[in-house]
Amino acid sequence: MSTPKFCSACGASLAEGARFCAGCGAKVADDAAPKAAEPASSEPASPEPARDRPSAPSLDPAPAPSAAPAKKSSGGSSVTAAKAPAAKSKLAALAASDDDDDDDAAAQLDDALPRPEASSEVASEKKPLPIGMIAMGSFVGVVAMGAIFIASDDELNARFRCNILGKRDACITEEDRMFEIEQQTKKEEIELMTHHYGGFDLSFTPENEVSFTIRQHRYEEDRADFVKRIREGGPDKRTRKTTKTGVYAEKKQPDGIIKGTVSFTGDNPAQVTYQPQPGKTIVLPLALPELPLLEREQTDGNGKRLTLEDIAAIEKAKENPEKGPDGRLVKSPKLEINTLALSTWAYEIELTATGYKPRKVLFYESPAPPDVDVKKLEAEGFATRAFKRKPDGRFIIDNAAFDLLPEPRTLWTRYIQSQKEIHCMKQSAEYKGKTPEAQKAAEDLMWEQKAFTKEIMEIAQQNDADPEWIKYREEQFKGYVCPKIMP
Repeated sequence: MSTPKFCSACGASLAEGARFCAGCGAKVADDAAPKAAEPASSEPASPEPARDRPSAPSLDPAPAPSAAPAKKSSGGSSVTAAKAPAAKSKLAALAASDDDDDDDAAAQLDDALPRPEASSEVASEKKPLPIGMIAMGSFVGVVAMGAIFIASDDELNARFRCNILGKRDACITEEDRMFEIEQQTKKEEIELMTHHYGGFDLSFTPENEVSFTIRQHRYEEDRADFVKRIREGGPDKRTRKTTKTGVYAEKKQPDGIIKGTVSFTGDNPAQVTYQPQPGKTIVLPLALPELPLLEREQTDGNGKRLTLEDIAAIEKAKENPEKGPDGRLVKSPKLEINTLALSTWAYEIELTATGYKPRKVLFYESPAPPDVDVKKLEAEGFATRAFKRKPDGRFIIDNAAFDLLPEPRTLWTRYIQSQKEIHCMKQSAEYKGKTPEAQKAAEDLMWEQKAFTKEIMEIAQQNDADPEWIKYREEQFKGYVCPKIMP
């Protein structure tokens, strides 16, 4: 078996006697020509030492070499086109190699296969990110979004700084402060508008000779004006709306005692509450409890003015609200209560009797209504009494007992009788033995025992300048003898 020959240019196997390489077309050198076959030897040939060589040449006759050089194709590379025949020849030679040379053939086959050339257009492959890095990035993103969201909301920001950072001043947000102010304002308004009620027991003398009239004056003030006046000292814009006259009646109290009472049902201011009548006596003292002094004027959702009975009915209806067919509560404007205005009351009492000076008294909760000048009324003879608030919240009048001031002539009988008793006291040895100061004190005590107050005394002394009184006094003392005092 002859030793195969290979091209020195491209390494392709050469057929015997070939002058040109079938793979690359190179001319075979003269020393590469095949030598004459050596005579056969009877001795077996020693095995040829192993060396790296390509597989056995192909048995197919090599194609004739192409004289024309490879042309560059329109879409590919001229180098690739030139290498194609060489690679094909190599594959054929390797396929025909012996089995002993399989490993070498595989290596040469791998080298013979065309490899793609690097191109700048092909993007380099990217390595995937680790799962831990992705999770960390997601966590950081969530935290950043949460921080942005918290920073954009004042309430959440305040709670974060309060609960997480421990800043106690941030625990109360601006909304909390506004809510607290609103609630405090509402609380103050409710306290300012709490209904006020007063009462007193009226008595006077002389009991069965006096006619009396009690009038109730109601003043109204807009809600906003009322709050501004009470809280900020604003102007008093109350206006008188109604005047009602009281009606006298007798009522049995829970303890069984009968008292005279007054209810304000009359709309005629000229009406008289009580006049003396033959065979009829008035029950004193007059009980005047639960007099309204300040109340809210309220309306429902439809604008209807509500009475105390209406408000009580609405409050009762709210305890058992109406439900619709679907089970939901039915919202009714009739169950709404809105404060429209505030009403305040003042009470005027006029007492008259034959032989006595008329007396008028004004009861009010301070301050007095704007159309009432207290100082001017007192100068005109009015008596004014302001309600005082007790610790339990009720308003009372400390002193509601009035004595009508008599005319000077009405005092003639009382006056002359007291003078007779003082005249007799001056005749006693006890009186004569006292000092002038002690004698004056004894006389004052006598006048006081006869119910001659300083005011009544001043009225009685007006008679001293009356000629008719002087004549009457002389007649009463003519022949008068002091009674003997029993030992």
